[in-house]
Amino acid sequence: MKLPNLSPPLLWLLLLLAPIPFLYSFFHFFSAMHDLEEIEEQIERLSTRKQHLEQIQRAESALLASLKQFHPQYIDNELENLTFLLPEVKKLETLYLDHPGDEQIARRLASLKANRLQFTEDQIRTSELFREIEESQQQPIEVNEEDLKKILCLIEGITIWPYGPKEGRPHLLIKDFKLTKKELPSKEKVFLLSMRLIKREQVR
Repeated sequence: MKLPNLSPPLLWLLLLLAPIPFLYSFFHFFSAMHDLEEIEEQIERLSTRKQHLEQIQRAESALLASLKQFHPQYIDNELENLTFLLPEVKKLETLYLDHPGDEQIARRLASLKANRLQFTEDQIRTSELFREIEESQQQPIEVNEEDLKKILCLIEGITIWPYGPKEGRPHLLIKDFKLTKKELPSKEKVFLLSMRLIKREQVR
């Protein structure tokens, strides 16, 4: 087959135009790849958002399930019935048996027996799902490290050996927690504790 006799200008024009289909396909391919990457990123964002929403829904379901099982007198029965600084109480009771007229021992014993957690309900907020109550400690109490473990286990619903959570715990949050070491002549570690709790319970 005989090729047509092309003039040099036309030949140059054909040479210049020849790569255009290739370049068009090249740019179309990379444009399609870019669009595909954007679609994949959007799918990944949607998947992440879906997982986040599912986590929130599971947390809400767990919260509502826990709110159904709370004991209305949990703070009264579990926290306000705690006795603190038991080693010192037992030691002073033994000393008082040997020195029944010692006023200093008697005053300290009376102080320790009155050393109890007492809360008052300050604010109550109610929604469709639950009621939120702020519980304020009436006065600071004296505690040692073992007492702190017991208190935190009962409030947080966790285990700090050898103490653990109790059944019927409402959803409790610590809003304010102040702990200061009390200066004593002995080497015993005694702290002054004051706190504020938020209690959430299901609206019945």
